[in-house]
Amino acid sequence: MKSMNYTFKENALFQSKLIDIAYKNLLPMLFVNVAAAFGAAWTVASGGHVWAWAWLCLMCALSAIRLFDWVRYRSSTKSRSPTGPSKLAYWQQNYGVGLCASAILWAVLACGVIDREASYSGSVARYTLVIIISALAGGATGVTAAMKSQGRLYITILLLPASLALAIFSSVDVIIAALGLIFLVVMLVTHSNNHNVLRQSLDLEHDNISLIADLKDLNGTLESKILDRTRALKEIAHNDVLTNLPNRRGLMEWAKALMKDHSNLSVAVMFLDLDRFKQINDALGHDIGDRVLVNVSGQINKQLPPGAILARWGGDEFVVAMPLAAAEPNIVQYLCDRIIGAVNHPFVLNGETIRLGVSIGLAFYPDDDKSFTDVIHAADLAVTEVKRTERGRALSYSETYAEVQRRRYDLSRSLAQAIGTDELTLVYQPVISATTGRVVAHEALARWNHPSLGAISPEEFIKLAEDTDKIVALGEWALYQACKDATGWGKGGAQIKIAVNASIKQLVHSQFDLKVIQILNQTGLSPARLEIEVTESLFDDEYLEPVLRCVKNLRELGVEVHIDDFGTGYSSLSRLHRFPVTAIKVDRHFINDIDADGRVIVESAVMIARRFGFEVIAEGVETIEQARILYELGVDKFQGYYFGRPQAEASHHSFDTLWVSETAIAQAM
Repeated sequence: MKSMNYTFKENALFQSKLIDIAYKNLLPMLFVNVAAAFGAAWTVASGGHVWAWAWLCLMCALSAIRLFDWVRYRSSTKSRSPTGPSKLAYWQQNYGVGLCASAILWAVLACGVIDREASYSGSVARYTLVIIISALAGGATGVTAAMKSQGRLYITILLLPASLALAIFSSVDVIIAALGLIFLVVMLVTHSNNHNVLRQSLDLEHDNISLIADLKDLNGTLESKILDRTRALKEIAHNDVLTNLPNRRGLMEWAKALMKDHSNLSVAVMFLDLDRFKQINDALGHDIGDRVLVNVSGQINKQLPPGAILARWGGDEFVVAMPLAAAEPNIVQYLCDRIIGAVNHPFVLNGETIRLGVSIGLAFYPDDDKSFTDVIHAADLAVTEVKRTERGRALSYSETYAEVQRRRYDLSRSLAQAIGTDELTLVYQPVISATTGRVVAHEALARWNHPSLGAISPEEFIKLAEDTDKIVALGEWALYQACKDATGWGKGGAQIKIAVNASIKQLVHSQFDLKVIQILNQTGLSPARLEIEVTESLFDDEYLEPVLRCVKNLRELGVEVHIDDFGTGYSSLSRLHRFPVTAIKVDRHFINDIDADGRVIVESAVMIARRFGFEVIAEGVETIEQARILYELGVDKFQGYYFGRPQAEASHHSFDTLWVSETAIAQAM
């Protein structure tokens, strides 16, 4: 039989079920027992044993007691509540005593009618009684199967005394006695098997109940786990893992709940874009960058008033949303100032002093838009304008910013299509030797004639190309076209150099030195005739090593490298000695201010150039007086409207003709 490791409560329930089965079978068992007792008493009394009627009375009295016991049991179990061990033992004892008492009465009757000299009627009574007792024993294998010990004892008392009496006192019934003993063994085995089957069925029932209970517990646990997991997933879906701030979804959920409870509420939205974060992330690594974001977001959060929310929009962008009351007109600008001050404050991380800034775009719900999502977009447009013009300040949204962005988007798409077509052309502005007055170079300048918008200023589309990473393709086109045009300038222009502007992105990301070699080979232009002009951004720490390597390769090739717009950078003087450049071009703003502070800049540039062996080129020269002063200061070359405006083609006669007459030079001197 299956071994069960029941708990105390489970064992009580198991025993209670066995007793309940026994008492359920008691009523039909009593009915059969009484009926058999009447038949047996009649038969035995007819055989001359009148005392059988007294026996019948005892059997009926015992049956009545057992019936009363059955009634009491049924009454006590109507509640179906678990029964304690002492109570179970009590009912088990009552059932066993009644069962054994009944078996003893039957054994007494059977032994009383067995004698050596039985008459015919006595023999009939004896055999009839044997049949009745055998039938009762056979039925007991089933109806008493719930009680293993009591049932086996009952069957034994029924069959064993009678079989022994037949063997001892009736010589003619020895075979019947032997069969009775065999029948006893069979009945005991059958009863034991029936008891085992019954217990196994109860075990199975218990397993099924336990399984159902376990499934219920499992379902309950699973449901609880699913709820917990759902909450966790919702939290993950609505919160940024790095900063533990609400993410985009979390912010929109916050706004949705806020609008539901306060339909007429005004909300200020501040779109925050960190300044200089990319340089820190690239220089110190993404792990430090992540810690910087956590630190900065914590500093920003400390500035927020109750009710406001800070969310991470993505990367180094954050959004602050703050419900506004009618009496708080100035709190938005005050909060912006606090946030800018908190982010600007330097902090130390891993021994590094971190200095950041933040640009803020402002928009208001529902004044700027009826959709909270569109208000965030409006604030994003405002911060884009801040970063395009003057970083580190807060700016409120205006419709003009949306128009600017739409124009930038349209031009960006058009520019990608225009590169390599007739829409883009090159014009050339001459560079003049200050000592000879002759043209020594032409600078190639790109011009864009949009088919529907007309001429687009270089300031607009060059900056757009830089911001949208189209500058590499534009620069390569300009370099190829300029080199190709220069090879066709003929005899007079065979020694005139061509100057082409290059973006720092070209020098860093496109193997620019190899591209120059390829274009020179394709066009046949001598490297000695090519000048590459790069702004002072080549001195930035972010690009220093790859740009330095590229510049050295170009110089080894024979290509000149000029620093354009010299004097506008903050680090050029300390880095200039590392770069093997050949000339510096002083920015036009200093030339325009040559009569005042600009003169000091030009003097310093000339002094530095002489120390390192560079030439000095002044761009933006528009008057003979400016040329005279620059010549006196030691400038080597001039470029500006006074000497020639940009033209679609470099004039062939200019290659052999003085742009500034000797008389004019003498006057300038």
